[in-house]
Amino acid sequence: MLLIIATIAVLGVLLLFIWDTSKDQETSSKIFSYYTPFYAESVVTHEYLSSPESVWKSLTNLDSYQSWFPKINRLLPDGDTDRYVHQFSFDKFSFLPGARLLLRPNSWSPFYKSRVVVVNKNEKITFDLKLNPLYREYVDFSLKAEPYGTSVVCRRISRGLFSIFSLWGFSSSKYKILENLGFFISSDIKKDNDTDKTSTDSTTPSLSRGAIIAQSVQAGLEGNMDLINAIPDKPTRGLAKSTLIQTKRKGGILPENLKEALLEVPSVDNTIKQTGDKGFASQEERITYLVNLALDGDDELLNAESDRVIRGKAKAMIIKIKRGSVDRPPVPVASAQSTLLTVSTATNQESEKELILRLVKDGVGGNMDEINSLDNKLLRGKVKSAIVREKRANK
Repeated sequence: MLLIIATIAVLGVLLLFIWDTSKDQETSSKIFSYYTPFYAESVVTHEYLSSPESVWKSLTNLDSYQSWFPKINRLLPDGDTDRYVHQFSFDKFSFLPGARLLLRPNSWSPFYKSRVVVVNKNEKITFDLKLNPLYREYVDFSLKAEPYGTSVVCRRISRGLFSIFSLWGFSSSKYKILENLGFFISSDIKKDNDTDKTSTDSTTPSLSRGAIIAQSVQAGLEGNMDLINAIPDKPTRGLAKSTLIQTKRKGGILPENLKEALLEVPSVDNTIKQTGDKGFASQEERITYLVNLALDGDDELLNAESDRVIRGKAKAMIIKIKRGSVDRPPVPVASAQSTLLTVSTATNQESEKELILRLVKDGVGGNMDEINSLDNKLLRGKVKSAIVREKRANK
């Protein structure tokens, strides 16, 4: 009779365990779990765009463990102290191997004895935690400095007859332990000093956003992060770092669109997109040009205008046009000349037809950066309409 009950109990546990592990898992971490009789292990690996010092600061902040560590409802120091307040605070806690802790896994459970085992600053921290009255867990956090930031490996090991229960809930919450920790890690992105964009030489060779990302990611794969860190545009720099991480996870193989972007040849942009009045006969033409750009959705040049008088008059005219007080002025001739100059300069390596074919191919593949950066609205419209037709034809 006892054998039958034990067999039914084991089968029930196995069925529940299979049901728990069959749930869909969506995570940016690398996860792994392993079980043999009397031994269970789970491994979670995550990558952060932060220095080991920042990650270590969050890992050693024991006050926050109940916010990101699954199955920890309360964590307190277990030490001899005369002051009552220090029994519930880690302000005077000595973070050393052997330091004792009190852990409550849920609201109705008592506190269980736990302790710190290994403390190796900015490299490793290990705990011996009792999260259940039936077993204990050996939890190890290992930090490794990477070119892009820090990789952290969380290894949880349990031994004994009931060790299988340590894997219970792994597919529902435990596998997100390092993702949860990421919300408590401060960003190490260095704030660049604001540069005067108007002082940039207009004849400097330039690359599209996709080419910049492709070259910086390729350098990052070789361990050189200088190219990524030197990108002045913060959104582009962020995209390059995230693309680098994704590429590393896929075995270091660049996507096809980035491979094509690597073949791009720098072009010289001689547009009259600057904050002075060059290319315009008067201040009014300059204001009219900025107003038309802003009404079309491109207010970058207006916000970068160094002349406060021009900027103020342009914004006032935009408000009047939106209210209907005045009509929208025509685009001055100088802006049309600058557009033609842009097209002739940027396409000196290829004809307009070849440019359209190449941009349509990129757009169908999902790369719209160079298309959106075109100053020639007519050319940009042709390319986008061709992309729409191409996508409809492929359906």
